[in-house]
Amino acid sequence: MSKYKAGGGLPNLERLVIKYFLVPIVRLLFTWNLSLFFINREVKIIKKLLGNIKKEDLQKQVFIDRTFAIEDHSRDYSINMTLEHLRITGTAIISVIDTLSNEQEVINEITIEAVKPKDNSDTEPEQFFIFMEKYNHYIKNHSKKYSKKTKKHPWFVHFNNSDWACFMFMHTFIHRRQIQSIMENLK
Repeated sequence: MSKYKAGGGLPNLERLVIKYFLVPIVRLLFTWNLSLFFINREVKIIKKLLGNIKKEDLQKQVFIDRTFAIEDHSRDYSINMTLEHLRITGTAIISVIDTLSNEQEVINEITIEAVKPKDNSDTEPEQFFIFMEKYNHYIKNHSKKYSKKTKKHPWFVHFNNSDWACFMFMHTFIHRRQIQSIMENLK
């Protein structure tokens, strides 16, 4: 596994650009429905990418070059590990959105370490796509009211329920790019 510490974070300048530039822009421009549209677009891209790869290559861990918004600890994932990370994180995000939407406090601390992959399972692509259908259904049926309650992201700022849905898109986009980098290094 990685020689880097899980949850070690991003380079300071990169973290600050995301925190003070990208997050405010996404908050300003994205709605619940727009975020869902772009997440679904990312999932379609991932599905297409996986259609072009041998099943045994999905579990091969590959060390990729430094990539924007990917911490060093996560640079030696396999495709399946990346999908597992997206699924674990997405499951946690649904829970946070649900709690904040009920104007309740999210009690547990959110940590990067808690959403790291554990299995590198050969069934991960199927599990990921099943989860994404569940997420899609959840957001489509959500009341889409903006919560007053917030929960801080470990590296960035406090997010309300809608911000977490927007973050889900940004996170999926970032890790789709990671999958592409892994594929390029498999060759």
